[in-house]
Amino acid sequence: MNWTYLINESLKQMLDFAAPILFAALGGVISENSGVVNIALEGIMRFAAFFGVWGAFNSGNPWVGLMWGVLIGALLGAFHAYITVKWAGDQIVSGVAINVIATAMITYFLEWIFKTTGYSPTVAYFGSSKYLVNINFIENIPVLGAFSHLHILIWISLILVFVLHFFLYHTVLGLRIRSVGEYPLAAETLGVDVLKIKWIAVILGSVIAALGGVSLSLGTMSSFTNSMPSGKGFIGLAAMIFGKWTPIGAMLASFLFASAQVLQFLLQAIAKGIAAKIPVGFYLALPYILTIGALVGVVGKAVAPAADGVPYKKEES
Repeated sequence: MNWTYLINESLKQMLDFAAPILFAALGGVISENSGVVNIALEGIMRFAAFFGVWGAFNSGNPWVGLMWGVLIGALLGAFHAYITVKWAGDQIVSGVAINVIATAMITYFLEWIFKTTGYSPTVAYFGSSKYLVNINFIENIPVLGAFSHLHILIWISLILVFVLHFFLYHTVLGLRIRSVGEYPLAAETLGVDVLKIKWIAVILGSVIAALGGVSLSLGTMSSFTNSMPSGKGFIGLAAMIFGKWTPIGAMLASFLFASAQVLQFLLQAIAKGIAAKIPVGFYLALPYILTIGALVGVVGKAVAPAADGVPYKKEES
């Protein structure tokens, strides 16, 4: 057995599975550090996954699809901010509404535009050899070889972790986002425009989550399926909590959840005895089991930003 190949392929699949979850988690990190809960990540990913494919279908270019996904993410983020920031509406209700609307509208669009209830046509995607980022000289090195032929969205998700870490902890805007998520009244007193900062954070977080949807339909696959994103937005929320609302913590949690999916392939290749008899469905369910475990075991212990989920009304300050 070629262990180097097996390890590298397993890690490569883990990174591919992790990218959509990581984008969703990072979107949640930005939004919730400003004090706005965004459980609409699942719906935003679904919209972006569909319109990403629609854009690529009409143009023949996945980059155009990516831009459509980002645009849709920004619009949905603006809608969520309008309800929750402008009118101080219930953040959970707004998020649930977007998720429900996404389920219904995208099913309708799929039937209307592509005349199907299951799959869209195949389109040009980032997972094809033309769009891979090839680093051939590390191909046969254990572990590093996993990074030798990845599509661009996986690289963007990994780089974005450190960009957002620097942004949140070492820039003025990042510090303002965290301050309005912790103590908005104090931030307002110091001259920070709290509502403007929340608008920026919610829209930015939604755009990042939209990249997760696009990475599913134009990265992992080359089409949209009506089951997308299959709960990955909610797993991303769990990864955000598990990672204690930090970019690097969210990345590590996303890797943990994605590893559970890859485990099935590893065990199919090397498992013996009882492990080989465990149904594949059990391993497919592992990420969701881990998600429930994270929510049950960590939610009560992890400390969210102090004003997370609390509507802010300027006139009350």
